[in-house]
Amino acid sequence: MILKLKVKKNKKKSIVAWIQKDNDFDDSLHQIFRFFKDKIRISKLSKITRYYIVSSENPAMILSLFSTIQDLIPDIYFNQEESLEIEDLASN
Repeated sequence: MILKLKVKKNKKKSIVAWIQKDNDFDDSLHQIFRFFKDKIRISKLSKITRYYIVSSENPAMILSLFSTIQDLIPDIYFNQEESLEIEDLASN
């Protein structure tokens, strides 16, 4: 999974998160998006790209969303590997 955080300093200072679409994370990402739904905007362009493009008027919301997703990565990858190893041992 690729996460990109773009900080722009123009007339409007903004922080935009680009979050790669990944089948392993889809359910978790949609739950997080529902939690933040009133505070974030997901770009209409996200349907044609491999990324969710998320922005907000409040930069703290984007940083909070970003850190929440970073916390998910080890949980999803390491928990799946551990459960596979246990299943493999049980079948032997």
